Amino acid sequence: MGLIDYWRLLRRRWPIIVVAVVICTGAAYGYASTLPTEYTASSSVYVSMATGTSVNDSYQGGLAAQQRVRSYVDLASSVTVATYVHDQLGLKSSVSDLRGRITAVSPPATTIIIITVKDSTASGARTLADEVVSQFRALVSRLEVTQSDAAPAARAEVIDKAQTPSQPSGPQKKRYYMLGVLAGLMVGLGAAILRDKLDRRVRTSTELEAFLPVPILGIVDDGRPGAAGELRRLRTRLTEDPALVSLLLTSLSPHSEPDVAIGLARTFADTGARVVLVDADTTGHGSSRRSPAAAAAGLSELLRNNATPAGFVLAWPEVGISVLPLGGMDFRTPDLLDSERFTDIMSKLRSEFDHIVVEAAPVTAAADAIALARRVDATIGVIELGQTTSNQVRGALATFGHDNKRMIGTVVFSRPARSVGELVKHPLDLVKR
Repeated sequence: MGLIDYWRLLRRRWPIIVVAVVICTGAAYGYASTLPTEYTASSSVYVSMATGTSVNDSYQGGLAAQQRVRSYVDLASSVTVATYVHDQLGLKSSVSDLRGRITAVSPPATTIIIITVKDSTASGARTLADEVVSQFRALVSRLEVTQSDAAPAARAEVIDKAQTPSQPSGPQKKRYYMLGVLAGLMVGLGAAILRDKLDRRVRTSTELEAFLPVPILGIVDDGRPGAAGELRRLRTRLTEDPALVSLLLTSLSPHSEPDVAIGLARTFADTGARVVLVDADTTGHGSSRRSPAAAAAGLSELLRNNATPAGFVLAWPEVGISVLPLGGMDFRTPDLLDSERFTDIMSKLRSEFDHIVVEAAPVTAAADAIALARRVDATIGVIELGQTTSNQVRGALATFGHDNKRMIGTVVFSRPARSVGELVKHPLDLVKR
């Protein structure tokens, strides 16, 4: 994948990465909250050897002190020193626990030992550091005495006494938070790539052209400035043939897409033509839900009696068209759509309107589109990009019939990206994207 591919991936899958970062950072925060607070106190000890007064003796003593320092570093954190400290202070913790909190280091080419002790309180860290240094010095004195009445061959003198720490030395919570963010980015990016590989949804019209048996008549980006212009171009293509008076729009995606039918009817009306939008979507997700005639009687009632359409067609002033709503659908409505009664209704509408736009249920949701296609001049399939897989489109075309010549083409439809506020209200959409 190139940089452009990664950029497109980030734009498409950013919610997955955000969720991963939030989860991992939250886990890091939770883990850091369980860690005990630690304070660190340090003390410096200078090791020297008993030598003569000559320059050579001093030089030899310095070399000997450096050699002993290597052993004294291990001695400071030994079990023996930890045991003496434990018994002297009467600590409740074990000797092994105390030993794990003592560290000793010596800078290269020096005879200085820095002893560091950690504890859960600031005063406790300083007290432990002082006692460790005291027991360490006493042990050195005992080990370096060759005769009972002689001075020790080496001495450990305190240079810097331990100070009470002013703030905790651990845990390093910011470090855990940064690790959580980095882990979230890695996990999120991996999940986004995996989700993208497994995603079979069609996202571009080029992908559709590779397998569609009919041409793409229009690409409508809902909510974009160019949507109105694309609908006009679609209108121009459709009005090239004056015989195309009645058009059926049916979704080849799993869900109804009434926006395209409403937009096409509006653009026909913008030329001054008389336009009626017939909602024959038996799934109940057609334009009737958006029009002011949503609760009115409509096509379903008209199919069940011999009344004229004029009494059921209502004006939709905001759009500038007339609408024949679905009305109160019952179990007979789908069958009546495939009857001569619907043909009579269409005939009467033809005598009153210049354009008739009929919207049907998705091909894979109901058989209505197959029946209605025989009673209109042409059929257009609607495909929503980003929400429809190639297999779903192929399945819808197979159901409608590849050899059905009444389908003259398709309209590709896409919705604007969901805002952050909408995704917060509908968090499950983060996974569906």
